[in-house]
Formats: sequence, structure tokens, C-alpha cells
Amino acid sequence: MSDHLRHLLFMGPRDKLPKPLENALVRELPDLVVQVSTDWKALTEKAEREKVVPALILVDEGFGAVNTKLLQQFQDKYPDAVLCLTFNGEYGSRQHIRDCLSTGIVKNVIPMNLRLDLWLYAIQIMLQGGSYMPPDLFELLEDGSNMRLEKANHLVDAKNNSDVDPVNTLTRREREVLALIAQGHQNKNIAASLSLSEHTIKLHIHHIISKMGVSNRTEAAAAYLQFHRSDKGSS
Repeated sequence: MSDHLRHLLFMGPRDKLPKPLENALVRELPDLVVQVSTDWKALTEKAEREKVVPALILVDEGFGAVNTKLLQQFQDKYPDAVLCLTFNGEYGSRQHIRDCLSTGIVKNVIPMNLRLDLWLYAIQIMLQGGSYMPPDLFELLEDGSNMRLEKANHLVDAKNNSDVDPVNTLTRREREVLALIAQGHQNKNIAASLSLSEHTIKLHIHHIISKMGVSNRTEAAAAYLQFHRSDKGSS
């Protein structure tokens, strides 16, 4: 195998990653090699024979969400790979997804019925080592707004203890985008307001999330608002 190729392993039935979707992925990312199997042992043995180290492992919820031991095996075998739970259709039961995320092993979730351009964009983010979770899934898994507020408070505490404000690590443009997110604006409105494309806004949001150490735009906005309250309270 060529060293420049990246590898994606999909643990699940073939019909959960249809061939047309795989073909679209490979067209978008010509350096990507995709392997699909329901047999984890056979998949890893083949990877070892071919000296493959996957960059991204997608695990169908039928395998991962109900089998945390399997998820731990994935992490132990390929500690540098991004691990993502996939599911089809509606979110269904909240509990099995919450149980899966509570292990701390999986930090990424992607619905396979996303619009194609969004799905490809999410895959690219994860292949670059980033994280992805649909904002509405995050909201679904929350118990009210307490989780958001708790995460924001932790970030404020970290700022107070280290004198480093994560918001200040952002560029001027990223702070402008974050301020508009915190006001409840959607990407298309932010793009129009700043005379930028929606794609550029998505990239800014990805950088904001990475720099602030949060999981999604909701947490970033909550942290931004908490920082401002904290600063006003100390002034």
C-alpha cells in the first residue's frame, strides 16, 4: 500500500454504507481507501497484512452502541484513529447513544442520512483529526440546558485559573462569527452578514470549536456568553 493513502474502516453491514455513498466519498477524496466488513477480526487481520493504519473507523450503531468492549478494542488497536459511531434513520432511543458516548471512547457521531455534501464535509473533518456531532443530536442528549452551562462554567474556571481566555485565542473574524452564533444566527445568516460563503463560515466554526476545546457550536456559544458574564462581573 502506498504511504500517501489514507484508510477508512467501516464496521457494519454493506447496506449501511451503500456503494454509491462510498463511491462519492472516494471521488471526493481520491487518496482514500475504504474497507467494509462485519467481521472485526478479519478486517484487522487484512489491515495488518497490508500494513494499513486507519485514520478513521466508522462503527455502525448495531455493533458499537451496544458493545462498549468492542469500542475499547478499536481504541486499543488503533489509538491514533478517530472513532465515530454511525446510525441510519432517526435517532431512535436516546439511551443507547448516550451510553455509548458516556464511555468516553467515542466522541463523534454521524447520521448516514445527512445531505451528501454535509456528510462528506463531516468525514473530511474527522479524517483531519477533528470531531463531528450533529447539533440537534447534542441537544437531544442534553438534560435541559444544564450540560451546556456546566461545560461553559468549566471553561470559565479554567480561564480564571490560567489567565488564558480561550476566546482570545480566536482570530478577529472567528470572534465575529462566534458572537453571531451566540446571538442565535444560522450559518447562512452569518455568511450574509459578513459577506462570506457558508463554506467559509463552516471552516471558521470548525476552527473555533478546535481552539476552544468544545464539542460543537452550542458549547462554544454557551462558553462565549459565560466568559462575557464573567468579565462583566469582575470589571
